[in-house]
Amino acid sequence: MKWVGAKILLAFWLTTIFVVTIANAIAPEELRRPELVRQAVQASLETTGQSMVRAYEKGGCTGVTNAFPGPTLMLADASGRTLCGKFDSDPSAFIRRAHASGRLNSHRYATYQLVALPLVVSGRSYVVLLKSRYLLRSQIYGWMPGLTTWAISGGVTLALAFLFTLPIRRLRTAARQIATGNLNARVRWGSFNKRDEVGGLIEDFNTMAAQLQELVEAQRLLLRDVSHELRSPLSRLGVALELARDEASESMRVHLDRIERETTKLNNLIGQLVSLSYMDTIQSVKRENLSLNTMVKDLLPDVQYEAGGRRCHIVATMVRDCIVRGDAGLLHRALENIVRNAIRYTPENSIVQIDLTMVETDGGQQAVLCVTDNGPGVPDEELEAILRPFYRVDSSRQSSTGGFGIGLAIADRAVRLHNGHIVARNSPVGGFVVEIRLPLTKSM
Repeated sequence: MKWVGAKILLAFWLTTIFVVTIANAIAPEELRRPELVRQAVQASLETTGQSMVRAYEKGGCTGVTNAFPGPTLMLADASGRTLCGKFDSDPSAFIRRAHASGRLNSHRYATYQLVALPLVVSGRSYVVLLKSRYLLRSQIYGWMPGLTTWAISGGVTLALAFLFTLPIRRLRTAARQIATGNLNARVRWGSFNKRDEVGGLIEDFNTMAAQLQELVEAQRLLLRDVSHELRSPLSRLGVALELARDEASESMRVHLDRIERETTKLNNLIGQLVSLSYMDTIQSVKRENLSLNTMVKDLLPDVQYEAGGRRCHIVATMVRDCIVRGDAGLLHRALENIVRNAIRYTPENSIVQIDLTMVETDGGQQAVLCVTDNGPGVPDEELEAILRPFYRVDSSRQSSTGGFGIGLAIADRAVRLHNGHIVARNSPVGGFVVEIRLPLTKSM
């Protein structure tokens, strides 16, 4: 329940206390005076005690037990000796003090409260004893509610607090699932509860989630269909371009080269769109033991060749073998996109650093893979948005670099499918860092 439940619980309980206080204030005076309750207790014990003494003098403890069954009423003499009844501890000192005072007394023991009233019957002194389950004198004399009252009040207010916070918790859980990409999440609520305002809110939330799911799925279908439909004309355009080169003059080749570059860029964009659409349709991946160290080593020759075109270098630092469970193709694509993104934005004659380490967390060991470039970085307020599809930072990532803002989004979704997460941040010494965290498994 956390804070909302605690506030509701406190509010209901304070309201209950307020109502009891007001009810006590407006009650008749004789019901609000503790001394009158004390007098009533004393009068009751005096009458009962006289009957107990007569029963004792007539038939001993057997007569008292027959007349007053139960362990709550007992009888003692003036010396503190118990005549009828049993105690867990020795009350003789208290009984003598009560007899010496000549008035009603009480004493608290570990598990009960003992009330004593001195009596003189037929010229002999006795002390009648009441063993009460109330531990506080104020409870015995009616100054405050008993433990049962407190327990009932607390139980009722706790149930009310839980009843009010339960739909809020379910709404929050469903909203969190939708935010993480599970568009099938709905709030389950009984049909009987749909008649009230909270039920109406939950029903509206489920309707909103269903419409959101339909819109997103329609967008994914459109993106996938358009991407696939563009592949065929682009292929034909490539063939036509090659035929045109055979018949073109030298002056036309400049324009044909331009057409080829733009066609290649468009083809790359369509390929990334297809990959992004594929990532959206995956709910789970086949898992096998994979070595991240081997994956980085296999990737290095390709990315090093690409980095050579920008006259920069790839430097990799790795700890002992890091084994994860996952799909080799998806993780390779994620790492490749991140490294290529770093190569694209790092300055010439600089270094792209790949670091693979291990850390201990509460959930176990994790592999931490960091890719760092020496580029201009990203404004801090846009670090989270950089992982969204088609998002580019104007100040440092222009279309002239050849990026479309899809590579990191593909990597993010691939890592999340493996129960990991990606964090983008700026390096304290300059540059941009993309960090992948994946749960480790046992060694192969």
